[in-house]
Amino acid sequence: MPKSEEKHNKKGCWTEENMKHAMNDVLLGKISIREAVRVYDVPKSSLHDRINKIKKGKEANVPPKLGRFELTFSETYEEELLAHIRQLDSMFMPLSKKEFLKLAYDLAVELRLPHRFNKTKKLAGKDFCYGFLKRHPEIALRVPESTSMMRAVGFNKPQVDLFFSKLVELMEKHSFPPSRIFNADETGVSSVHDNCKVMSVKGKRQAKV
Repeated sequence: MPKSEEKHNKKGCWTEENMKHAMNDVLLGKISIREAVRVYDVPKSSLHDRINKIKKGKEANVPPKLGRFELTFSETYEEELLAHIRQLDSMFMPLSKKEFLKLAYDLAVELRLPHRFNKTKKLAGKDFCYGFLKRHPEIALRVPESTSMMRAVGFNKPQVDLFFSKLVELMEKHSFPPSRIFNADETGVSSVHDNCKVMSVKGKRQAKV
């Protein structure tokens, strides 16, 4: 095959989806640009230019692919969102739908990813929310129920040891003195979301907050 024809065929075989994955892996420091070119079979010059634009604070526009809706986040970023939702749910602080949409918008802006979210309201759209739930069926929108900290945590030695272990960890991480620790109960302070559902793991008897 003539060299010119070989280059022409290679130029047309890569996809924007591969380019997104290549950009994500390079920006996350997983692989180098050279490795990304080999793994995802994308043009080195195009990948290099887009990475440079992002590092300079500019948007690296990825044109939409005709006939197919492109997801805003790669699989890697969606898994991070999913892990964050599960963690907050386990801590009895599940995200409301609006909080989740705000988080998705802020993440897309922070990563400088091309998106179709509402820039006026600074929220992702409901289609993104329901698409996310469809892709991750272990999460659902559920009606929350309030619970006391004593019933949620339980007063026993393992939990008390865990509490002080976390306290020491936070004090070492943020370097705050004991004088900045305040003792307060939850009387009169409700963390329940009013008239809205929250993102919670399926299989639990109740979505506690």
